[in-house]
Amino acid sequence: MWSRLASRVSDEAIATLLGRAQDLISASEEDNSVSFGKDFFTGPDTEDNNLDLLRLLHQDIWPEMADLVNFEVPVVDHSILLIKGAGAPGTKLHQDRAYWVSRDSEPTIFSVWIALDDLTAEKGCLILSRDNEVDVSGMSAFNTGSILDHNEDYQQAGGFPITIPEATAKQMKESMAYIHLARGEALAFDSFEPHTTGPNTTSTPRLAMKIAYSEGKEKDRYLMRTEDLENYSGVR
Repeated sequence: MWSRLASRVSDEAIATLLGRAQDLISASEEDNSVSFGKDFFTGPDTEDNNLDLLRLLHQDIWPEMADLVNFEVPVVDHSILLIKGAGAPGTKLHQDRAYWVSRDSEPTIFSVWIALDDLTAEKGCLILSRDNEVDVSGMSAFNTGSILDHNEDYQQAGGFPITIPEATAKQMKESMAYIHLARGEALAFDSFEPHTTGPNTTSTPRLAMKIAYSEGKEKDRYLMRTEDLENYSGVR
């Protein structure tokens, strides 16, 4: 399942983020691949952790979802930048659950994709099934789906080695659509939602990011509790 959020990330937060991520963005202009900024947001014990910025982004979107997901100990499981260079290929169809079984034994993780620029089909935006779209209130039923068969291929391009078999993916894509997001808009999808992205056919990088939230009650591996993030006072 997936849902468009009514909340928007502020232009100020996006501008600050893009300024700090300029090295990654510049590198993507010379490399037609997807740059996963996995170290852009790090724990409070590291320098240049950008948690002050993550707090701003979180505060823009979390209030809309907090009561719906009903986590006892809500945490940011991880947060990364998703910068796709000009000419970068699309990703293959997959479910995040296939990657997260070992770290999320009871499925709770869901992802919030945030557009840091206008995300269009030409830019390589998300491709999702319209049949699986729910109103924001439907987020209370996230992570109640099932996992499909996946193949493993660590040589294929696109950064996702565990993917839905091509024949199945081809059939599923017939009912899927490019989901355009304007700068600052966001959508949430659970770990069972099959998704893919198209290639970036433009001459500039695609700028997006995600924040993955989770129930942290039984976990010791996550980025930060939302309560601690909201009270974070570090300044870069």
